[in-house]
Amino acid sequence: MGDSRNQESPQFLRGYFLISEVELMDPNFFRTVVLLVSHDDEGAFGLVVNRKSEVTLKDLVEGVDDGAAGDLPIYVGGPVQQEYLFVIHSGLPESVSSGHESEAASGVIFEPATEPLISYLSEEWSALPAEDRPRLHLYAGYSGWGGGQLERELEEEAWVVLKASGDIVFHPHPEQGWKDALSRKGPFYKIVAETGFKPSMN
Repeated sequence: MGDSRNQESPQFLRGYFLISEVELMDPNFFRTVVLLVSHDDEGAFGLVVNRKSEVTLKDLVEGVDDGAAGDLPIYVGGPVQQEYLFVIHSGLPESVSSGHESEAASGVIFEPATEPLISYLSEEWSALPAEDRPRLHLYAGYSGWGGGQLERELEEEAWVVLKASGDIVFHPHPEQGWKDALSRKGPFYKIVAETGFKPSMN
């Protein structure tokens, strides 16, 4: 019958978090929370939301100066195609829409970081008072799975599945995102999150 802890999950997990199990030692996904932006028979696509790098937007994109936009940290979305930049935001003006946005969860909108979007960040977004700016994170690279690959990893219990939410995506202390997300699965996982290992169930 499988693991009862995963029975509440639908077949396809778009709009869910994959929270790495403590045994998952792959350095790309150790203690990570992945937001699944798409998932179907062909495979899955997502972004690690809790791994902030030391790099900022001005380090990556020519013409972006110091300031609110230039100082935006770049998150490592995953090991695939790290030359590509993506954005997750809480809602931006239609004029800067890429036409490829996808709302993965309420107030959590994914799209590629296009030139018009970067210009908007440098000019209009930066000029807004901090409390009026739409929430926004930038990601280099993504996490991808071929058809059936994620399903196998779920069978091997590499991931804990949780409905996605904006407060984890836009966590003010992303390094705590894994612990906070895992704790939401209930008392057992709260112990796992606090201690970093699984108590024996025998």
